[in-house]
Amino acid sequence: MKRLISLALLMILLVTLPLNTLAAERYDEQMTTYFEDGSYLVETIEEHEMRASGTKSGTKTKTFYDSNSEIKWKTVLNGTFTYSGTSSTCTSSSCNVTIYSSEWYTVSKSATKSGNTANASVTMGEKLLGVTVRKISTNLSLSCDANGNLN
Repeated sequence: MKRLISLALLMILLVTLPLNTLAAERYDEQMTTYFEDGSYLVETIEEHEMRASGTKSGTKTKTFYDSNSEIKWKTVLNGTFTYSGTSSTCTSSSCNVTIYSSEWYTVSKSATKSGNTANASVTMGEKLLGVTVRKISTNLSLSCDANGNLN
C-alpha cells in the first residue's frame, strides 16, 4: 500500500513540476540598472495570453526607485505581435508613463514598431524648487521571435 501511495505521489509530482516550471519562466526576466546616487531602474517583461493563435502581446516595464527604494515613476511599453513559426511581425506599439512623485515629469515619450520589435523612448525630468536638476532617458525594446517567444 505504501508503494502504491508513493508511486501515485511521484506521478503527480512528475506531471505538475514541468507545468509549474514553464509558468514561472514566462515572468522571471528582470534587470536592474543602478545610478551613482543610489537610485535605480528595474526592468521587467510580462507576457499576456491572446485568444487568437499566432498572436502574442507583452509589456516591458521600467520602474524608477530613489535611493530609499520609493517608487517615483514607471514607463510601460506595450507590444502586440503575430508569429507563424517562420517569421514574426510587430503589429502595434504604445508607451505609457505613470508618475508617483510631484518632483518628476515627462519630458518626452514616443513608441514605434519595426519588423518584429516594439520600441519606446522616454525622457523623464526631476524638478526641485521649480528647476530641472536631472533628466533620465531610457529606451525600451520588446521583440518576438518566429515561435512567439518575447525578449
